[in-house]
Amino acid sequence: MENSDADLPLWAVMLLVVGMTVAFAVGGQALIRWMFPKLREKRHNDVAGFLVAVIGVIYAVTVGFIIAEQWNNFTDAREHAQQEAFALSSIAQGGVILGPIWQAQMEQAVVRYNQAVIKGWPQQGDAEELGRIREEQTLDPLFALLDQVRPTTPAQRAYVDQASKQLTFAVADREERLYRAGTSHLERPLWVLVVFASGVILLFCMLFGLESRWLHYTMITGVAMTVSCNLLLVVLLNHPLSGTLQVSPDAYKSVVRDLTR
Repeated sequence: MENSDADLPLWAVMLLVVGMTVAFAVGGQALIRWMFPKLREKRHNDVAGFLVAVIGVIYAVTVGFIIAEQWNNFTDAREHAQQEAFALSSIAQGGVILGPIWQAQMEQAVVRYNQAVIKGWPQQGDAEELGRIREEQTLDPLFALLDQVRPTTPAQRAYVDQASKQLTFAVADREERLYRAGTSHLERPLWVLVVFASGVILLFCMLFGLESRWLHYTMITGVAMTVSCNLLLVVLLNHPLSGTLQVSPDAYKSVVRDLTR
């Protein structure tokens, strides 16, 4: 699915998901009570209860697996972003071995890069902005600086070799971050599966017979709110780098603060 929730605040997404789920459940319950008044006699409750238990287990396993996979994707995206930011920080701080002039140039290049990442963070999931963002978030200045260094000691040579490797890894982390920002989301068939399974579990709960209308509405509302929590997690974790709930650029901000003190 496209990232249609990215421009909505968190409270609006929560209200939308919970409200639509509860409205569907309560509205469906009212319709079933009106169309099938004999359900209040509760003759079918034993069978319905058994089926709800079976469906509930299948629903929990299916949706739980999807949410767990999404959370792993979210934490992995966060770890790669932190790895990218702190790898560049170590290059800048390790530049002290080359002398104050070289270190200052390294720090300035790293700060400029991190500031570009922070500036482009909100737009990195937009495919139309990807070319501009990649151009702004270039590591070429750091590669050029390392290429200009002429190490004179074993320690300096070791630093240049290690910094070159870290810079190469940082480029890979950047490309993976930009790729994930635009493509990392739950596939449409899985969305259909989650919504369908949620609808089925609510439908079977609606089929329970109760004489008290308001008690019935209260119970179905509680079930609907529980189901909506699962749906909300799926929605919020859907775009780890560009959604409503997204990995923050705090690691890049921390590097900028440390290098500009």
